[in-house]
Amino acid sequence: MLSAVQWLDMGNRSDEVTESRDTEDLLEETDQLLSGTGLEAGTDESLASADEPADSRADTPVDARSDEPADASRLAGLRSWLSVDSYFSPKAFLAFVLLVSTGLLAGGMMIPIAGRIVGIFGVAFLIGLLTAKRRYLEMTAAGTAVGAVSAVASNAFLAAAGSFQTVVAVGVAVGLVASLVGYYFGRDLRTGLTRDIE
Repeated sequence: MLSAVQWLDMGNRSDEVTESRDTEDLLEETDQLLSGTGLEAGTDESLASADEPADSRADTPVDARSDEPADASRLAGLRSWLSVDSYFSPKAFLAFVLLVSTGLLAGGMMIPIAGRIVGIFGVAFLIGLLTAKRRYLEMTAAGTAVGAVSAVASNAFLAAAGSFQTVVAVGVAVGLVASLVGYYFGRDLRTGLTRDIE
């Protein structure tokens, strides 16, 4: 049973008026807080934006509502477009040099004739098959560098005798062709395997 005090207390609570808030008002205030445009003390802009209907603010472009000027975002986009990493990744190049060199040495030890070419081709094929991003420039540079160094190292006597340019040219050509063809076929197989069946 309820006592008289509890009964009166319940009666007083029922007389209290609770303020109900519309969902749109709550979303509008949340949007103002997150965008940093509203509820800043003492600014006329915040008062004007709080009184503004939500539809008019939604039509305002993001650049006009943010504190950061549009030129800064354009400069950031231009800077990323001009960065060296977007065209040539030094880390990927060094990794490819190590992998192609390993393939060249392994192929030369396992297959006596044309083993180095097969090794370069095989490693380039696997890299093309396993990597998601296209890295033709890095693979080309790695293949030519490894091919040139390998040709000079294995034909040091001919290079010293005066045929240095010929030895380097043959090494560059072999490394370039083997790495690019292997990488291309690896990428082509990857595209075929990952493409959705229609």
